[in-house]
Amino acid sequence: MQHLPSCLLMTIVEATPHAIVVTDNQQRIIYVNPAYEYLTGISKKNALGNTPRINQSGKHDAAFYKRIRAELDKVGRWDGDIWDNQSNGHSYLKHLSIQTVTDDKNDVNYYFAMFSEMSALHRSEAELERLTHYDPLTDLPNRILFRNRLGHEFNISSRHNSRTGLVLLNIDRFKLINDTFGFAAGDQLLIDVATRLCGGIRRTDLLARQEHRQERDADLLSRMGGNDFSFILSELRKPDDASIVAERLISCLEAPFIVQGEEIYVSASLGLAIYPDNAQDEDGLLQCAESALKQVKEEGKGGYRFFSEDLNLSSARRVRLEAKMRKALQQESFVLYYQPKQDLATGKITGMEALLRWPTDEGMISPEEFIPLAEDTGMINPLGRWILFNALADTMQASKVLGYPLHIAVNLSMRQFQRPGLKEMVAEAIAFSGIYPSQVELEITESMVMDKVDEAITTMHSLRDLGVQLAIDDFGTGYSSMAYLRNFPVNTLKIDQTFVKDLVKEDSNSCIIEAVIGLGCGLGMQVVAEGIETPLQLDFLKKAGCHLGQGYFLGYPMPLNDFIAHLKSL
Repeated sequence: MQHLPSCLLMTIVEATPHAIVVTDNQQRIIYVNPAYEYLTGISKKNALGNTPRINQSGKHDAAFYKRIRAELDKVGRWDGDIWDNQSNGHSYLKHLSIQTVTDDKNDVNYYFAMFSEMSALHRSEAELERLTHYDPLTDLPNRILFRNRLGHEFNISSRHNSRTGLVLLNIDRFKLINDTFGFAAGDQLLIDVATRLCGGIRRTDLLARQEHRQERDADLLSRMGGNDFSFILSELRKPDDASIVAERLISCLEAPFIVQGEEIYVSASLGLAIYPDNAQDEDGLLQCAESALKQVKEEGKGGYRFFSEDLNLSSARRVRLEAKMRKALQQESFVLYYQPKQDLATGKITGMEALLRWPTDEGMISPEEFIPLAEDTGMINPLGRWILFNALADTMQASKVLGYPLHIAVNLSMRQFQRPGLKEMVAEAIAFSGIYPSQVELEITESMVMDKVDEAITTMHSLRDLGVQLAIDDFGTGYSSMAYLRNFPVNTLKIDQTFVKDLVKEDSNSCIIEAVIGLGCGLGMQVVAEGIETPLQLDFLKKAGCHLGQGYFLGYPMPLNDFIAHLKSL
């Protein structure tokens, strides 16, 4: 076998673009090539006699270097990425290979290392990643990333038993804008539209740009100068929640855009489809959304439509109900009903719970229908304020007529509880009505306090500082931790009516109710049972030590005057 001349080998080593370092067995540098000087900024003169620690970055701990040494001792080589410093202090990532050189007795005489900078390669990979997955005009995810995310969201929905929504949005009459102002102005308009749409979706939704709609399966989300956008709505609670997003997106485009100094008004058409209700795969769902979008276009453009006719009907009712609710709120068309709360030991009515009712020409609208809508639209905040002020004022009126102070329980919504200024609003309502704070009980649910426990406890303490009482409503149906419950500054536990309804005969399974009553009493709280509808239920709760009760057997919810008359008749 012919050996290469040593002068040729040295020429190769000196010319290679990879940095090469040779150390003795004490790890003192005895050779570096020109590439080392170029990559590190350390001259050969300054490197010789030093150890490779001369350019350590400080980004790795001692254990990291111990692992490298152990690997060298064990197998004679180490290979991996490592951060080092250049002579100017700039950190850079390099790929390093170290090899031991041993003698005939297998003792280490030298260490041979070769490395190259990774930063430039990483930058190229990042740029390639952006070009591959993002639209260069709007900087939004493109069709490749969108399809990957859509399939990913399907998997999440399947695991969590939730739904994934897909919205296809097309800017109406976009060709006219291009023809009038030119393609450059059209591109700028798309950028401005994308910016607004990004502000109109939840942070967990994915917005992506679509290209021409003629190649649906292959051209879903690329940038081709088209005027289409797509949205993934992740983990929807129910299908028609997608309509909330659709309305929000449409409202984002209502204000005029400025195109070459002129105001331009833009509208959009949207098609909505839901997984798994409408389709079981990406292509099927896209076709459903496309079909819904096409129908919007055929009906005159502007607005949105679900693929499912049932969802269309539900969405239309939701829109009408929202408009009617806003009008009812302005005209104070809502009314409060009051359900009596009885002291189970004495049989005396000591207070009531305020319940919101909405009478219309078509009859009463169920709270189960309009309360969630009020939550979603934000109307629950002004509505909740109206309830609190009127409930406290009504309680004062009833107390004066009856001659003794009644207690009033008012439910707080999630939005109210989490909104800044709650304490100030409650204090204002107390001052306005003249009621004693101790007569006021604010009811919150388990789910409202378990999301952000520390913040919830702070809010509860601020309310308790006013002198009001706090109750945990529907106790036993949520996921309260007993350790947390001990720290909650609440006065009352309300047993959910679903447990009370299970008391249908003498030997009914009553252990949950007895446990809740025991827990409440042990923590020094009052316990209230709701949903009492039979003498058997009332008798059991009395014997179990429950303090207060409410339900149809004790009194139906009724308007204030009827409530006062009812108590006078007892």
